[in-house]
Amino acid sequence: MCGIGGILFSADTGPVLRKKIETISKAQRHRGPDDERTLVLGQHALCHQRLSLLDAAGGAQPFTDPSGRYHIVYNGEIYNHATLREVLRPHYDFHTRCDTEVVLAAYMVWGEACLDRFNGMFSFLIWDQQNQQAFAARDPLGVKPLAYLVRQDTFYFASEVKALLRVLDQAPLPDTSRLAEFVIAPSLSGNGVNTIFQDIRYLEPGTLLRFGQDGLRLKTWYQFNWQTSNRDEYTLISEIDDALQQSVRLSIRADVPVGAFLSGGLDSSLLATLAAQHSTQAIEAFTVAFENHDQINFDPGTIVNSDDLPFAKQVARQVKAGFHQVTIQHPSLENSLRELARINERIPVWEQEFSQHHLSRAASRHVKAVLVGDAADETNYGYYFLLNNQVNHSPLGLMNLFGAEKRATMLSPKLRRELDPLQQLDAEYRQLVCKAGVQFGRCETENILAMSVLVNRRWLARLLHNGDIHTMHFGLEARVPFANRNMLYAVSQVGPALGFKMGVEKYMLRQVALRHMPATLALRKKSSLPRDPRLGAAYQAILQQLLAGKHDFIDTYLDRKALETLSRQPTIPEADRLLLFNMISLIQWASHYVQ
Repeated sequence: MCGIGGILFSADTGPVLRKKIETISKAQRHRGPDDERTLVLGQHALCHQRLSLLDAAGGAQPFTDPSGRYHIVYNGEIYNHATLREVLRPHYDFHTRCDTEVVLAAYMVWGEACLDRFNGMFSFLIWDQQNQQAFAARDPLGVKPLAYLVRQDTFYFASEVKALLRVLDQAPLPDTSRLAEFVIAPSLSGNGVNTIFQDIRYLEPGTLLRFGQDGLRLKTWYQFNWQTSNRDEYTLISEIDDALQQSVRLSIRADVPVGAFLSGGLDSSLLATLAAQHSTQAIEAFTVAFENHDQINFDPGTIVNSDDLPFAKQVARQVKAGFHQVTIQHPSLENSLRELARINERIPVWEQEFSQHHLSRAASRHVKAVLVGDAADETNYGYYFLLNNQVNHSPLGLMNLFGAEKRATMLSPKLRRELDPLQQLDAEYRQLVCKAGVQFGRCETENILAMSVLVNRRWLARLLHNGDIHTMHFGLEARVPFANRNMLYAVSQVGPALGFKMGVEKYMLRQVALRHMPATLALRKKSSLPRDPRLGAAYQAILQQLLAGKHDFIDTYLDRKALETLSRQPTIPEADRLLLFNMISLIQWASHYVQ
């Protein structure tokens, strides 16, 4: 797992271009603590930061084929690289054991059809020096990132947007539509084509890109969709079980030990259990806790409705894992929030990002990669609180669950008038879902499917971005077995009638889990990732400090009066605590990236 970047068709002189590519590389150095290299070819430059988990001696990048025509920078893991290597061997003379060379050889032999053969998580760019053409692609769900922009015929790309910002002569302004989305629907924000910055875009999941003197072309090569299947329940459970076990076996392959983030919930517990079954050595498991954890009152009426910690300890004991309890401490909560906003240039969305941050730092001291349970909820009807009839009738139902109307009042009156953001976002999300062939409002079953599509396209993309940005900040690779291509095919055959059977979230995945875990773990009601519910008053104090002085961003885009009311209201329900977290994160993000 690594960082990649480049500048193509630059108008800069050689020394200036070299300095810029080195700047991109240094900005992403945390993604690749094992090696850092650049390559300049006339008007074109590539850079790579390497976290080495396979073939440490032979996998240096940018990697060039023996003819000198093709150059690749690659970030990810192709889990079936050994199989592909044997298929390609008659057509290509391999010189390394690394999957990077397999990706390049596959493209040279099969062209863009190589993507259909890859099983893994990846983003990469291949530069064809002879034809002056770039080919880039991103994995099916977008586990690995790739951001880009075209400015004055020059193509810039990087794993992280903040690396691009370092080399632009003029920083882009915020995109006000995306800004409004962050304020009103943060869980769905920062995805799609457009970023929070004008002109900078993300290559969408399952999309390929070509860039040359004839301009930019994009093409979708994969799209996750639920299919109609006639298979019976037992057959589907067996197929999902087989696919998940295969995915876990592939995900723990590396030249170095692979650990696991273990929350105690269904997904991470199942992964840890299967990893232990298929590993030849004890896995290292990492679990988060908070100061005075036993004094926290987990409200059963909220999304985080119970304490995961005892269950994490139980699973660790059962699978004989090395257990690491990571206790989050904030010497300064304000500084912790500021650090999150600096790291996550897409703006922190969830308080659980504290957990990701601290777990990643602790785990990186012991292992180079961890299994994470991301993508299980978003491909298996996992969010029960979004799938009931009171919410799933429309995108607005989801937004209102998190206080959309109050959130909209945080925007400046001018933005509210210009954008009409609630209606705009509702229409945008409806259109997104329609592209998958389903609609809100037709019937209860289709509403479940429509909401699941929205969650899969937007919520999941946000989740995967956060997972990448926080783990890679500490040079730690997050491996996502639920995003495996074969696993995606297996769960895509499950319709709402089985996936949300009897109103039980992840019904089919729970049946798989019952084959490997006690019922007390496999059937336990979902509780979202842990966060500290006691921070509301501290958030209010920080927001009051941020509002104390002049702040151009606040006075341009937000409503100072509404923010002041939020910072002083006497009671702080869960939704408003999250809103406080969002507003502080937004203002601190703006202080770092906009002002």
